[in-house]
Amino acid sequence: MKKTTYILCVCLLCIVAFIEIRHNIPGNGPEEKQISTENSETGSERYVPTARFASQVKRENETIREKKKTAYLTFDDGPSDNTRKILDVLEEKKAVATFFLIGNEITPEREDIVKKTLDQGNAIGVHTFCHEKNKLYCNADSFFEDFKKATESIQKVTGKKPLLHRFPWGSNNGYVSSYVDALHEKLSEMGVKSFDWNVSGEDAIGGTVAQSTIFNNVKKDLKRYDEPIILLHDSATMDNTAAVLDQIIDYIRSQGYEFATLEDREEYMFPANWR
Repeated sequence: MKKTTYILCVCLLCIVAFIEIRHNIPGNGPEEKQISTENSETGSERYVPTARFASQVKRENETIREKKKTAYLTFDDGPSDNTRKILDVLEEKKAVATFFLIGNEITPEREDIVKKTLDQGNAIGVHTFCHEKNKLYCNADSFFEDFKKATESIQKVTGKKPLLHRFPWGSNNGYVSSYVDALHEKLSEMGVKSFDWNVSGEDAIGGTVAQSTIFNNVKKDLKRYDEPIILLHDSATMDNTAAVLDQIIDYIRSQGYEFATLEDREEYMFPANWR
């Protein structure tokens, strides 16, 4: 009799221990049960996710969004006939870019290029009106006089005030670096965002740059950034840039990037210690 009682007690303790352990396993608590409820119309069961499962999915989706990579193609010194070619490539490849224009290059016969740039979903910003360092960077007044003329040239054609800007030769160039912070502060007060770059095709360095060189220059630095801003040019001499653009776009996409304009990105300028 005692032996039987002892065996029953041991069995009972084992059962209690098993229930307690199972209860404490993550996902087996009553608040985390995966519930199946019967559909009254079909008689079939439907799955209702647990709170823990839904939370996990949400975190994973947020991580995916955080890891999304976006490339920002940018073109300086247009418009020109090469801008037309570049726009055709962008349209064919279903990509967008940001164009920083030179005001005095917006001649009557090129106004349609500027309009087409916006019609395709691209963005437009101010580069300069004259792109002459001795006029542009004499002092702050000269800079803003040039900026105003360029803005008016663009707005006259598009009916839209441009709110993007890029300093000719970059914000750390020796002509403006000593007072660029004051210029930048005033531009910010005007609601204008300035952008340098972190990847360059080096297509405007020296004379004619080979297509393969432009491509490799983009390739070598692209993957260092989740949001690369890629500097290219669309002036009248940039035939090779226009010719190799389709390969550049294909490569960027193959590395997992999508394309957007700088209207969708926070401002970016070179670090102050680069001056």
